[in-house]
Amino acid sequence: MIFPQSGKLKNHKDFIVHYISNDDTYHSIKLKYGVSKRKIIKWNPELKRCRFLIDCPELSTIKVFINEKNTFIDFSLEDTLKNNNYFQKNESYDINLDSIKLFNQPSIDSLFFQQIDSIVNIAILLPFLSNTIDSVISNTPSEKFDHTRFLKESRISLDFYSGLLFSFYEFFDTSDSKLRLNVFDTHHNTDSVKNILARNNLDSMDLIFGPLYQENFDLLDSSIINPNTIIISPLQSSSVSKNYLSNNVYFFESESNNKISYTSNYIFNKFLKPSNSSHTISIFLKEDEENKKKMVSNYLKPWRDDIYYYEINKSTISEQMLEEEINLISDIVFIPSSDPVFVSDIISRLHALKDTSIVVFCSDDILNFNLIPHSDLFDLNVHFFSEKKPFYENISFIKSFYQYFSINPQNSYVYQGYKCGLYFLNIFYGNYISSTENSVLGTCYKFLLQENKIYRNEALKLWKYQRYDIKEVLDFTENQ
Repeated sequence: MIFPQSGKLKNHKDFIVHYISNDDTYHSIKLKYGVSKRKIIKWNPELKRCRFLIDCPELSTIKVFINEKNTFIDFSLEDTLKNNNYFQKNESYDINLDSIKLFNQPSIDSLFFQQIDSIVNIAILLPFLSNTIDSVISNTPSEKFDHTRFLKESRISLDFYSGLLFSFYEFFDTSDSKLRLNVFDTHHNTDSVKNILARNNLDSMDLIFGPLYQENFDLLDSSIINPNTIIISPLQSSSVSKNYLSNNVYFFESESNNKISYTSNYIFNKFLKPSNSSHTISIFLKEDEENKKKMVSNYLKPWRDDIYYYEINKSTISEQMLEEEINLISDIVFIPSSDPVFVSDIISRLHALKDTSIVVFCSDDILNFNLIPHSDLFDLNVHFFSEKKPFYENISFIKSFYQYFSINPQNSYVYQGYKCGLYFLNIFYGNYISSTENSVLGTCYKFLLQENKIYRNEALKLWKYQRYDIKEVLDFTENQ
């Protein structure tokens, strides 16, 4: 798999020489170079008498013409790809997702930025589910091809991968280093990861991105002996209890449960701890969110008379609470849930009270709930902790990404891939120290070593809805 560069490569040779192996067929050459059988025969007239390549054992080489459509092959595809059962690269289909096309007979993806000084070895392990993608492509006419038919995991992996590739391109474009990139399809199962580990020496890697899922990630981590290899779990925001032996394990996403703890601690110090406090705290939880109740209770003790827990087991609070009970809610409200229906219903009911003295605390998932008007969130003084600057948009990134891929970065996973790649390349080259705060595309990163010997982003900030925008609450400190 490769994402071709659009219109930037010049001075390439018109033809390259392909050395025929015993496993080669017209079809495999077509897939490798993005050219048709008819054109292969046109450039090599001696093949006209060969119905199959195996019919002409005397031929050891053929010519392949490189034009604008497949020029990226001459730039980035080595002719020494290893045959195995993982993943492969090729030219692209013109589709809305990212430019992709997959081989039926996959192999390691090795992308080289030709520089001179040193070599950086990077491995990426993601659940591309290339077998299902290949099935969709092979069974769909090109005019009816729709990337949304790919499984969700495939789309997430491909989007994240395109962001990573762009970060590599930008970083090494002006560098004296050479990048050797190996990409593997984990298929979201441990057997695939075991197979990858058995056939490849990942201890030789400097950076490893993935796998995505905890079981697969733990399997890989336990197999890496090299203490200098940096291993990154790229998209997992859930808590991790496992103790890791290596001190080079990074979980790129900040922990979602940690935001609940930060919020609870802030509410306690700001509204309950002062000796003259007269605030009441109302906490809304879904009935199945017992773990979140425990986290909140660590800071907001349940035996306090001024703290009320509402555990809702209905679809909406109106089905469980009388209107008179809802109307009595005032002062401080905390909704730690990430369920959009649940949170939106409570917000709408609170806003109907027209009590502008209410202060509401939510998780930063509130940013994705587009059905709640901004004015409602402002009226209710909605606060949340997040490492991301809300609604941040970098126009220069969008333009440069479009110039490279000929498509717009389409969702958050593209941005996450870009930020992840850029951050850890800088870590590797010593430009960043993980325990200091840095910012990439509006997201702050400050990786601190946890008790289980992993590094995790702790650069959380408190944000508050204003009338027309969202501002950082500057009176928040880590001591609070």
